[in-house]
Amino acid sequence: MSIKGLIGTVLDTAVKIFLIIVVVTYTYKYAILAYDFGYRIFAEKAVSTEETAKAISISVSEEASVMEIGTVLEEKGIIRDARLFYVQELLSSYHGKIKSGIYELSSDMTPREMLAVMSAEISETEDGEEEDDVPSSETESPEQESEDGGEGETGEGSGEAGAETEDGEAGTE
Repeated sequence: MSIKGLIGTVLDTAVKIFLIIVVVTYTYKYAILAYDFGYRIFAEKAVSTEETAKAISISVSEEASVMEIGTVLEEKGIIRDARLFYVQELLSSYHGKIKSGIYELSSDMTPREMLAVMSAEISETEDGEEEDDVPSSETESPEQESEDGGEGETGEGSGEAGAETEDGEAGTE
């Protein structure tokens, strides 16, 4: 075997090993990112705690897409990722049930709790009080809201002292 042939074989092998290392590295990196994204779809935590929560009012119009709503929430610091919010809505039982209106959301709510608030149907009880179809662990009860004179925040801990209120709008022209 000649020296040129030996050098060519060594270089060819080195290039193949380098390409394999690059492919394995990027495959590993993006597999970790994909796993993290998939895990967060079902286990996303709130952005902040009750003590550091900030609340916003968001207006959702009929034309607002879930991605537009998620973008506004991400810009206001209420959620971490608008694309993740979109996928969470797509895979949740609230898919297609977001109603137009003005909602009080807080950064100590999980995306699932926010979807529950924006999808809640309000019905009248026998004694004339309004009642949400959402379990009380996800939103503040109507009695607590009426005690605040209708100005109460929806969501756990969003009425805490020190919570900031910002106005946000999704799906407007």
